[in-house]
Amino acid sequence: MACHLFLAEKESVRDKEILIQSFNTSYPTVCVRQLDVSHAGADDDGLWFFQEPDSKLEVQIESSTGMCPFLVETNESETRVTTTTIKETLETLGRLLHLETSTGIR
Repeated sequence: MACHLFLAEKESVRDKEILIQSFNTSYPTVCVRQLDVSHAGADDDGLWFFQEPDSKLEVQIESSTGMCPFLVETNESETRVTTTTIKETLETLGRLLHLETSTGIR
């Protein structure tokens, strides 16, 4: 199963593309996938899931426009966070997935 989004060159890049590319660079082992929709255009395709291999912990971000703000949720708890910047979303994803930071501290 393909886990990473490969971004095509586009004229206009949305926040979600920048976010996912930055996340993939920082955490290449984390699987990032978009919700598979049954009815394109009718179903919400603005859901993205982040999960480490062999982990039951999953974090999702949602934005129908692909732009900030993002609603961030986890299956670990009832936590729901609305993030307003790409940086805040990246930090929230790392925290909710319990990922090590660049300093090695969880």
